[in-house]
Amino acid sequence: MTPDKTISDAIRALSDARSLFLQAKNEGLILGNDNHIGDIGEYWVMKLYQEKGLFKEYAPEKNSPYDLALTDGTKVSVKTITDWSDRGYGTQIKPLCGTQWSVLAAVYLKKNLMPHKIALVDITEINQREPFISNAKRRSKGTKTFPRFQWWQWLEDFIEYDTT
Repeated sequence: MTPDKTISDAIRALSDARSLFLQAKNEGLILGNDNHIGDIGEYWVMKLYQEKGLFKEYAPEKNSPYDLALTDGTKVSVKTITDWSDRGYGTQIKPLCGTQWSVLAAVYLKKNLMPHKIALVDITEINQREPFISNAKRRSKGTKTFPRFQWWQWLEDFIEYDTT
């Protein structure tokens, strides 16, 4: 079977990229899995905190309830979206109790996967904003869902890095 040239080129590029991401994982630059957009977002947040002298380490496991630990003990959850996103949203933001992480790092990547914006928001602030207020009301009635990450307009108030 011979694939179409376009898909063949795409498969080769993805295979090459996966090899490089595996190398980056083995070098400790990212935690690594198939969610390379998330890995890239975590990397940029790590670099931002590293420049501030605050980065301590990545979470011990990819499925840990947080992504980064800071030198002061703060745990950070990273959520990433790109210009490539057709739907405009990503994975759920949870838990919202503040016991697993206390800072959300919201990352918006350009199509070339370089950071466009990074916002850092405390969990107490998040829980005072939509859609988290209405979600808390639904959760009190038994829903198990959490809001999916998107670039809400209010994130602009918490920008720590911006290329505009």
